[in-house]
Amino acid sequence: MIPLLIYKGIGISQKLSTIDQAEALYEEQNLIDAETLFQKARSNKTIQYKEELVSSRLEELAPITAMKENLSGVLDQASAAAGRGDFERLMDAYAGLQEIRSSYMTPEGPYSEYYKQISEHYGISQSFMDYFKQFRTVLLEEPKRNLEKGHYDDESFKWKLLRMPAHFFGTEQEWLDQLNAVFQQYDETKLERIIASGYVEAMLQNASSMVKQYEAHEHDAPWVIAKTNELMDSLLKQDWDNKDYAAFALHSRQFETFASSASPRSKVLAYAKDGIAKLLRSAKRSTASGNYQEAIDLYRALGNYQDTKAEIRATELAWVAADPVRLLPVYGDGESYRHVAGGTKKFGSSVYVAAIDAGNQLLFGRMNSEEGVQILSNRDLDVHAQIHSLRIDPVLSTSSIPVVVIEADSAAREASYMAFEVLEDRIQLLFSFEADDLIVENDDTLHVVNPHGEGEGETAIYVRYGDHFEFTGVKQTYVDISADDVAFYPGTLVRFTSTITSPGTGEVLAFGQNSYIMLQGDFTFYEGKATVTGRFTHYTEHYMESQESGTTEEQYTSSPDDSIIVGQPAGRFIRIPVVKVESVNQ
Repeated sequence: MIPLLIYKGIGISQKLSTIDQAEALYEEQNLIDAETLFQKARSNKTIQYKEELVSSRLEELAPITAMKENLSGVLDQASAAAGRGDFERLMDAYAGLQEIRSSYMTPEGPYSEYYKQISEHYGISQSFMDYFKQFRTVLLEEPKRNLEKGHYDDESFKWKLLRMPAHFFGTEQEWLDQLNAVFQQYDETKLERIIASGYVEAMLQNASSMVKQYEAHEHDAPWVIAKTNELMDSLLKQDWDNKDYAAFALHSRQFETFASSASPRSKVLAYAKDGIAKLLRSAKRSTASGNYQEAIDLYRALGNYQDTKAEIRATELAWVAADPVRLLPVYGDGESYRHVAGGTKKFGSSVYVAAIDAGNQLLFGRMNSEEGVQILSNRDLDVHAQIHSLRIDPVLSTSSIPVVVIEADSAAREASYMAFEVLEDRIQLLFSFEADDLIVENDDTLHVVNPHGEGEGETAIYVRYGDHFEFTGVKQTYVDISADDVAFYPGTLVRFTSTITSPGTGEVLAFGQNSYIMLQGDFTFYEGKATVTGRFTHYTEHYMESQESGTTEEQYTSSPDDSIIVGQPAGRFIRIPVVKVESVNQ
């Protein structure tokens, strides 16, 4: 009981003393300490003493009480955040501090001075500085770890550092300079390492993302675009110097995607576009000069920058037109077609080609206006035949059906000649001869010189009937002579010009310069000049009347053996050569 009384007595004494001290401080306008003592007195319940005064004073000093409680609460929050490494909670605490400060630190505010004192009393500024410096140290380690691990997914350290109050680390400019140095070193190293690993697009995407993030945080980071331009400039020039145009086109497109929004006036972008334009012009020149593969290679490379399928197809078509054999299958064993003929815009095709492969198979390929390709084949050629030539004959062919003529070796004659019609769905043999020569006449007839078989030793004439040619006889060759000399060429086909004295059918008398000739044949002859083709067969006796009475001088001889007769009676028989006429032209 006695100890309790002693304890209570001490409490009573302390409360009385506390109230007296508090009141004295209040009178001295030391309101902060006075508020502390009044709070202490109210907490002392050992005796009811001047409770109304204490309550009155505390009510009056309530703003100071609230100020202390608020600052103490903010400081506790900040301390807990620092202990847990919770940056967002620390920023919340700092935001709360700023709000408290703004409510008291007002011009002419009655509590501004008290706020300063309480803040200083609690060490608010120093505590927050220590906490932010603690986080600064931790956050500045993150870019190093990212670079060491090559992981760049989390770069929140940048935005946390930018949110930190600059005044804790010097002037605002000094703090920005420090951060920019860290950010620039980190960003540039990261971009260099990504592109060095061959991930060009990833580097550009990363750069684009950084530009947007810096813009979102209203922070100027010119080094990102500058470094990206530098890296891409080096890469594009390397591609160009190495003539790796596919890589140049790809990297140009990738960079254009980045630069179109991030750096539209980039000199590197202009360099890339200029290079692409040069490559397009070069591809067009290659096509025009017939270097089709070079042009196609360029267009395929440029396909990494833009759609060049149309240009590639146009070049392939131009190549096919210039080299129609490209329509035909390509052999994997390196064998090529030995004889080729082709062209464009004929036989209803935009491109067509005939060729013989290594096995003597005849192939015909054609492309229509819609770029559809048809390949036909024929195996009528002897696989062992030695082919000399192949042509698409302009006379035998029609507007829609090409005819392929092939010349090969022959054991019996100078050559073997075969012709093939290319029909809608097949290749069909039209004729086959072994002969010394083949002449296709404009009237669609064939003159086969010394053929093996029918017409041998002569020039055989073949005429087309439907889908084949038929033998119609041999060609008659003639000798051009004077009409007076027919008797010198018995049995020989000759051609001469004579004058028919009077018209007739079947047989007429004609004369040359110095002699008569009897013309016989199934023709109607007209008076006047006539070019005759025929053969001298025999002589005939023909009675000739004199044009004058008495003696006359015969004007014509009848044969090379007869001499001019002078002074003969009027009218006599003379020998005249007979020519069997095969053709006459008047």
